[in-house]
Amino acid sequence: MRLPTFPFHRRGSIRAATWIEVLAVVVALLFLAGLMVPVFTRSPRRASRIKCVNNLKNLGLALRIFATDTEGKFPWMIPDAKGGSQEDLTDESRIWRHFQVLSYELSTPKSLQCPTDTNIPTTGNPDWVFRPTRTNDINVRQLSHNDHVSYFLTTGFAEQANNPILAGDRNLTRNGQAIRGQLRPATNDVFGFTKPGHHEGGGNLLFGDGSVQQVSSSEAAQTFSAGLAPIGTNPPPTILIP
Repeated sequence: MRLPTFPFHRRGSIRAATWIEVLAVVVALLFLAGLMVPVFTRSPRRASRIKCVNNLKNLGLALRIFATDTEGKFPWMIPDAKGGSQEDLTDESRIWRHFQVLSYELSTPKSLQCPTDTNIPTTGNPDWVFRPTRTNDINVRQLSHNDHVSYFLTTGFAEQANNPILAGDRNLTRNGQAIRGQLRPATNDVFGFTKPGHHEGGGNLLFGDGSVQQVSSSEAAQTFSAGLAPIGTNPPPTILIP
């Protein structure tokens, strides 16, 4: 029986790569690595932006559910005794209350916190709750302060209004200055987002139809101008910035 034969190379027939070819491969690998670095560095920021968008969508859904149960009225239009937060409109330090009354519509206060908001207390990575608890666990934090919320609210609009801005990232600027508290926008006000800030000069805005728009720094002024127009409202809209 004839045994199978295998090809073989004569000694010296395998050519070694030259240093120029090795250098070319190294350069190509470095080039590919340079292309991939921005992808990996952008991924955490992109994930945070998506999380923030989802937070605002959940907030919009919670507001619509609340309004459905209250004849089209949002929490700040309902007295405290009836489950709203109307009385808290007079106290800038209690803007967080307008969010707390949505505890039945929102599962956790974490959905009110942008991952890139540096003002949110994060020591110990606490578990957030809406209501006081009987536990003395220091790792449990109750929503009880403006700094515990990452988003502003716009009051004065009813649910039926023509798609106004209802909420958005709280790191707002008006005419170039960072702002907090309550304010009524004037016709000539120019709004934007801080840089550095939650999304580096841009931001996310929740509209009355439940949609969320990612707004760049160049788009912010025009988007706010259209979305804050006092369409059929009396009094005009008021922005609550925690």
